Amino acid sequence: MGIKSRENSIDSSKVVVGEIDTRAPFQSVRAAVSLFGEGSLINSKTALKKPKPLLTEQKVLAKDTQLHLATKELNKFKEQLKNAETMKAQALIELEKAKRTVEDLTLKLKTLNEGKDSAIKVTEAAKSQAKQIETVNSIVHTGNGAIWENELENAREQYTATVKELDTVKQELVNVQQDFVVSVNTKISAFERVAEAEAVAKANKERGNELSMEIAAVQESLVHVGIAATQSRQEQKQRKNLELLKKDFDPDHQRLLEEKLAETFAEIGFLQREIVNARLSQMDTVKTITNNLDDAKETLQKLAEEENSLKDMVDSLKRDIENVKQEHSELKERELEVASIVGSLHVKLRKSKAELEAALAGESEARGGSEELFMTLQQLSSESEDARKEVELLNSNIEDLKKESRMTLIALEEAEKKLQVALKEAEEAKVAEAIALDQIKILSDKTNASRALTSGSDTQLTISLEEYESLRRKVEESNMLAEMKVAAVMAQIKAVKAGEDEAMKRLEGARKEIEEMNMAAKEALKQAEMAEAAQRAVEVELRRWREREHKRAAETASLILADTEASPKPSPTSAGIAEILNTNSAGIDWGHKMEKASVVKKAFLPSISGIFQRRRFLFESRSPLGEKSA
Repeated sequence: MGIKSRENSIDSSKVVVGEIDTRAPFQSVRAAVSLFGEGSLINSKTALKKPKPLLTEQKVLAKDTQLHLATKELNKFKEQLKNAETMKAQALIELEKAKRTVEDLTLKLKTLNEGKDSAIKVTEAAKSQAKQIETVNSIVHTGNGAIWENELENAREQYTATVKELDTVKQELVNVQQDFVVSVNTKISAFERVAEAEAVAKANKERGNELSMEIAAVQESLVHVGIAATQSRQEQKQRKNLELLKKDFDPDHQRLLEEKLAETFAEIGFLQREIVNARLSQMDTVKTITNNLDDAKETLQKLAEEENSLKDMVDSLKRDIENVKQEHSELKERELEVASIVGSLHVKLRKSKAELEAALAGESEARGGSEELFMTLQQLSSESEDARKEVELLNSNIEDLKKESRMTLIALEEAEKKLQVALKEAEEAKVAEAIALDQIKILSDKTNASRALTSGSDTQLTISLEEYESLRRKVEESNMLAEMKVAAVMAQIKAVKAGEDEAMKRLEGARKEIEEMNMAAKEALKQAEMAEAAQRAVEVELRRWREREHKRAAETASLILADTEASPKPSPTSAGIAEILNTNSAGIDWGHKMEKASVVKKAFLPSISGIFQRRRFLFESRSPLGEKSA
């Protein structure tokens, strides 16, 4: 309704606007007198038609009201623009919050993916362990029962840990789904607010353009109406003056009329100036309004650009949401796969438990001989670790010595710099002393010359006692300063030389200690390599011993089967004798192997222990040097 009324007012103003003559009615006083003479009084009836001043005033009031309404509407639109900007800022804040939530959700999804990957890795490790257990079931009589029990316990713990991780992952997925739904709702609300802001901005653009057109038309009509009003007032005044002249025309009164005409012309000029000033003020207001409209247009353009950027952001967020949905579906599929894998692992673990229990019952018989070899391996590993620790200590001592050598070098450089500064100061003191001596000589020459000139008279010396005492004090002070500086420089030189000697001694001692430590480290590394080689040899012998046991067990089993096939009905006595022989032969072989292993161990361990004892003795004998250096 408001828009239609404004359009009607614009049309009416366009119809009323017309061309008005703005020229001055009189060019000079003589022209006015000639016009207002006798002939003009007679022919006053044939003057111009009287305009209607009431209509012009009403038009001016209407235009003023229209301007007032337009300014009010402009203020309203400015407030609407401010509200739209605030809405846009709120929408941007909500979009940033939505972005942050999406980023948090993506991070959570990444963590969940990592957890899933770790769970899959754990399941694969459990599969590999199950396969190892299956392979171990075929090798029942070779292995250590305690180790396999530990592996079983580890497998159980890993299984329980995987189940717990899966439960936590499921809970996190549920939380992520809830957060995702909340973020989607917030994004939808933000999109709706952005759309509302866009609609408000478009309406404000259109309304601003309409208002600019209306304001321009109203300003033009106001200018024309003001001109018409001023002209009508002038014409009314002139007619009143003519009527008064008609009534009272006297020769004496002519002067008064001329004065009044001059006053009227002055008033006309003043009115013309006021019209010009009013036009200028109206032009200023028009300029300010146009500037405000331009600013509003620029803000609207910026809003449009920001809307486009927001649309792009919304599209990117939609794409991110679709990607998150796809990842969520993929995670659900992976969860189902992991659940199926966990179920299959349950079954395999139960089977492996039963097989391991059967294997442990058979492996308990073969534990006695292998424990001693494991003890030796543990001793070797502990000794190798001790050797490595000693090597690390040696390396740390070497690094400390290197740091000390660097510090001594830095101290030497600083001492050299101080020497150079002291030498420069000594040279400056010598130069100052020479200058002072030259000045004293010049003054003494002047005094001698003055004495020679004034020897015959009773005149006194030109130099005062104060100047002489000040010169003498300056000479003494310069001498004292030079002596003090020279003494300080000599003391610094002596201290620097002593520091250099001590630093050189420390460097030589540190170099010797570093060389000794390097030799000891090389020996320790060689011994550690020997220990590792010995450990590997022991492990190889253990593997060979196990393989031989497997082969002999298989050979005995094949011999027993061949004997049973050869004799269709063996007597109980012959079967018992064969079993006793087989057990005796197996026991003899086992005892022979254990004796061989013990002989190898007894021959190998003393050599290794001797190596480590020598190394410890060397390290203990060289440790005081390291302590002194530290």
